[in-house]
Amino acid sequence: MTQLILNIDDPSVLPTLKKVVKAFKGVSIDTAATKRRNSLDEALEDVRQGRVCRYDSVDDFFKAMGL
Repeated sequence: MTQLILNIDDPSVLPTLKKVVKAFKGVSIDTAATKRRNSLDEALEDVRQGRVCRYDSVDDFFKAMGL
């Protein structure tokens, strides 16, 4: 599959451009994919934002959990 990426400065031409592109057989329009965050990315963001707890030992952790 061949892809063509267009940068459009004037958003008012976008509706007309979409109609023209859809008129071609075998041509489709895809929206830009956003990067999905995985668990590691979320965990690293938690660390950066300070949303973590630190314990000196496993025993301290269990005490904090009420176990």
